[in-house]
Amino acid sequence: MKVLIIGGSGLISSGIVKALHTRKADITVFNRGKTEDRLGDVQHLVGDRNDFAAFEAAMAKSGPWDVVIDMICFEAPQAESDVRAFAGRCSHFIFCSTVCTYGNTQTIIPTDESIPQNPHSNYGRGKVACEQIFLQAHAAGKFPVTIMRPSHTYGPSGPVINNLGWEPSFVDRLRKGRPVIVSGDGHGLWQSAFNEDVGVGFAYAAGNPKCFGEVYNITGDEVVTWDEYTIRSAAAIGAPAPKIVHIPTDLLLTLKHERLQALEEIFRYHGVYSSDKLKRVVPEYRNSTPYEEGVRRTVEWMDAHDKIVPATEDDFIDRILAQWTRLSAGFTTALDPKA
Repeated sequence: MKVLIIGGSGLISSGIVKALHTRKADITVFNRGKTEDRLGDVQHLVGDRNDFAAFEAAMAKSGPWDVVIDMICFEAPQAESDVRAFAGRCSHFIFCSTVCTYGNTQTIIPTDESIPQNPHSNYGRGKVACEQIFLQAHAAGKFPVTIMRPSHTYGPSGPVINNLGWEPSFVDRLRKGRPVIVSGDGHGLWQSAFNEDVGVGFAYAAGNPKCFGEVYNITGDEVVTWDEYTIRSAAAIGAPAPKIVHIPTDLLLTLKHERLQALEEIFRYHGVYSSDKLKRVVPEYRNSTPYEEGVRRTVEWMDAHDKIVPATEDDFIDRILAQWTRLSAGFTTALDPKA
């Protein structure tokens, strides 16, 4: 099986490559060649997919392909370029979309693929536009298409997220027992999936006729609260039980800080999705990596690559906590009948 991965060097991509090796696939990756190569035995094509004419010419010259997997298509013009590049030149096209296309305002938990899409972020809206272009290409017989919608995927080469976002100092805060913020009451629901498990889902959907023309969530199984997530993350890396401080989400978002963009668009909402549809046709896909093992492996990679920022060099959380302490003390004093 001759497979092309557009992107190929990212978190999910590395999991896909590892799983495709178990299928003895002939793998080529197309990217700008600027990221550390962790992929092993693959062939490389270097270029910029946003230079549409050059990209389409390179694809015409290098194809045809049994499977093309696009991991870095975010906007409609990129999707339209894919259709021009691969129409009649690939036997199966897999597009990596996102659960953000649903809009993250869940009223049905878990959300499955039958729920209407209502994205409220530019990221989600862009992915919906791409999905529509690819499904139209499928309907027109240009190539068979499968849409994959991952949620939070983690693993080596990525960070350990927290409820506010991708804080570079989060792991160090846990290790040193410093207070960490969880928005709201800490009862928001969340799922996480290890990148190698997600990679298996992509790799074993590749070339599967049952997947043609279909859309699949590809997410974790285990559902936890953000408090539980934080506690388990600390335990997994041998840190003390975390000192969790709850601060109202709306109050945090009044800061309008770029570090809180993930909270505003994603983490303030429940993030619970069903992958049952995919499992029915791709039985190889299972979330087999325990969260604690996945976090340990992720942090080992972060340590080895100097990706953990000391909490003393990142005072963003401490400044919020100091102001919250002052605000809370004033609130309590103002309402104390003995004051």
